[in-house]
Amino acid sequence: MRSTKTSLTPLLVLLIGLSSCKNTTNSPSLVPPIVVPAISATNLSLLADYNQGTGGRTLYVMQEGKVIFEQYSNGGSAAQKQMLASGTKSFNGIVAAVAITDGLITFDDLASTYLTEWKTDARKSRITIRQLLNQTDGQLSGEAGSATNMESWADILAEPTSYEPGQRFEYGPYHFNAFAAALQRKLQSNGTETYETYLKRRILDPLGISLQWIYRCADGNPQVAGGASMTAHDWATFGEFVRNRGLWQGKQLIRPELIDECMKPTIPQNPTYGLTWWLKEPVSDAIANQNATVKELQALTNATWAPEDMYFAAGAGKQRMYVIPSQKVVVVRQATLGASARSFTDEDFVSLLLRGKKAAE
Repeated sequence: MRSTKTSLTPLLVLLIGLSSCKNTTNSPSLVPPIVVPAISATNLSLLADYNQGTGGRTLYVMQEGKVIFEQYSNGGSAAQKQMLASGTKSFNGIVAAVAITDGLITFDDLASTYLTEWKTDARKSRITIRQLLNQTDGQLSGEAGSATNMESWADILAEPTSYEPGQRFEYGPYHFNAFAAALQRKLQSNGTETYETYLKRRILDPLGISLQWIYRCADGNPQVAGGASMTAHDWATFGEFVRNRGLWQGKQLIRPELIDECMKPTIPQNPTYGLTWWLKEPVSDAIANQNATVKELQALTNATWAPEDMYFAAGAGKQRMYVIPSQKVVVVRQATLGASARSFTDEDFVSLLLRGKKAAE
C-alpha cells in the first residue's frame, strides 16, 4: 500500500487567505472544490485481503486521479498483462464515441450503411450501431466463453438473426465484432486504417497505455468482445480517462456527452446495460433470470447503498473495472480463472471498498 501525506496545497492557502479578507469589490466569490471522502486505509486493507482470498492477481485503486493502493498476489505483477475477457467489450462504446467525435459515424446509423451485405436482409438492414453496442440487434449472440476460438468477422456477419432488432437483449460476442467490422469498413472507405490501429492512435497512444490482443478471430482481426489483455495500471488509466469524460491532460479527446450516452440505461429489456458498460440500475428477477451475467450482477445493481452513478466493465474469471464518478474512484481487479475466484461477488467487493464490510453485514 502506498502511504500518502496530507499537506496544504497552494490553492487551499489562497482560499484561506481570501476568506480572511473583507470582500470590498463586486467580483464573484470563489467556489470551493467539491471534496469527496477518501477511501479509508482500513477499507483498503479489508478489500486487499478479500481480493487475494478470491483469486485476485491485481488490485489497483485510484481516487482523484492518484493511485492510493495497489496489490499483486496469486502470481500477478505490475508488469503482467492480464486477460480482460468480456471486460474488452467496454472499449467498443468508447471507440464508437471517438468515431462520432471524428465525424465518421453516429450511434443511430444503420449498420448496413457500412455492412452493405446486410442491405437486402429484412432484419439486418434495420440494425443500428446503437443496437450492436447494447446487444439488442437481434443477431445470434455467439457462444459465451468462446473468446479463444472465434469465427471470422465475415462468418459472424453472415450469421442469421434470432429476433427483430430492438426486441431482446442477448449477451454475447457477435454484436461487438460486427460493430468493429462496420467501423473498419468505414475507416477503409477512404484509407487503410483498421479498427485496431484506430483504437491505438486515438485512445491508447494519447493515454500512454498499451493493449495486447491475445485472442483473435479466425481471419486475424482482433476479438473485440473478449480478446484483450492489459496491465492493471493501463486498464485503470483507461477507466480514469472515461471517468473524466474523454478529457486527458487538458485535451478533450472525445465529446463528453458521448461518454455520458454510453452510461444511460436505454433498453427496457435490461436496464443494467448501457452502450457496452454495466450500470448501477435495479433490475427485476424476471429480467435477471433470463441471463446468467445479469443475474450474477443483480445483487450489486440492486444494492440501495451503492452509488447510483457507478458503472463497470466485467469479464469472466471476475475481471472487473469499477468507475464511481461521484467519489472520483476507479478500481481494477484482475484474477485467476481458478476455483478461488468463484467465491468472489461484486456486492461484497464494492461494499468492502466503500463501507468496510461485506454487503450482508
